[in-house]
Amino acid sequence: MTAGQNAPILMGAYRFPKLLTSKSEPVILGVLPGRVWLTGQGGVFFDAPTDQITAKANTKVGHVTLEVDGTKHIIAGVGSAKGGPFSPEQLQELQDSQQGVAADPTTQSLMAGRALFIGTPGKVDGTYHGGIQSLVGREIGEQRDFGEAMRELLTAVGVKL
Repeated sequence: MTAGQNAPILMGAYRFPKLLTSKSEPVILGVLPGRVWLTGQGGVFFDAPTDQITAKANTKVGHVTLEVDGTKHIIAGVGSAKGGPFSPEQLQELQDSQQGVAADPTTQSLMAGRALFIGTPGKVDGTYHGGIQSLVGREIGEQRDFGEAMRELLTAVGVKL
């Protein structure tokens, strides 16, 4: 990505406040060269230059932990079974962003520049049925694909993983 890019690339993801929790919320991860932000339905979690972000990627599961100002944000493409849906406003923001991204040829080399990534709530709810639904629905593969696109995008704008 080049500094002349106008449109931010956005991804619809799920934020977990900590690992091994059943609570997640839909968020929008936005990037421009040198800058990353995370917004939820209740407002902004952070908006920071990439050099102020500590990041750690889990390539087996596919989530990324972003730490900004001492607060950790675990970002994943598949939310918890109790994770709520994206609001209509969030979905509209994500869809609207795609036009600007599609018009910028510099974004087309990135997975998140070629396709709109919007996460989904998971099926694993602690029951046998939920586990089977997760396997049949290919949630692990979906999460890994989402994580790969997110890692590529964060690296492209200057976040060190």
